[in-house]
Amino acid sequence: MPKLIRSCCENGSVLEEILAQLPSEEEVSESAMFFQALSDPTRLKIVLALMRYEMCVGEIANMLGLSPSNTSHQLKILRLAKIVTYTKEGQMYFYRLRHASVKPLVLGVLKEI
Repeated sequence: MPKLIRSCCENGSVLEEILAQLPSEEEVSESAMFFQALSDPTRLKIVLALMRYEMCVGEIANMLGLSPSNTSHQLKILRLAKIVTYTKEGQMYFYRLRHASVKPLVLGVLKEI
């Protein structure tokens, strides 16, 4: 880990520099939503499966042992957090990860545990 710059309100404050480097409130809010969506074990399992496969709702439900309705609810949360997306073929919805960057992030965390 790189050496950190120390900041203290009594001497040596770099607060202005810190504030200038923080993302916007909207970016922080969207990032929090992303991590909140991944904080649920069921949704994390879905993400792990979608790292390698594009799956329909029924297949995800079978994998998790959940009802299609409950599975759809979990997928909606992941969609709103911009983690997954889908394509529709006939009456079937096939889900996949929205961004490739999700995979190394999740696998990196799992590796550290």
